[in-house]
Amino acid sequence: MTCQGAQVIEQMVRRKRLDPALLPRNGKKASLWKNHDPVLVAHVCQNCPFKKKDCDYQSACPPPDTEPCGGYILLSLLKEKGFISTRDLEGLHHNTPACCQ
Repeated sequence: MTCQGAQVIEQMVRRKRLDPALLPRNGKKASLWKNHDPVLVAHVCQNCPFKKKDCDYQSACPPPDTEPCGGYILLSLLKEKGFISTRDLEGLHHNTPACCQ
């Protein structure tokens, strides 16, 4: 099982919306997730299988210095760098089996 963020990235690669060879490297910086991104929360986190029990970042009382999952971090970076847009995230088909997308 993977986090919803990883599934979203995989879906965008399959649709040829993202080229894995062009993805930014080493762009992790806390300012990307200091404040929750409402677009990522609505279109990624809300559908994540880990949200309810295993996601400290989305919990009601997150521990200090909690980081989101790697998928959220990469999606935040991709948004910041202009690789993806809010529109890309809004156009996702949630909970659709990979074979049918």
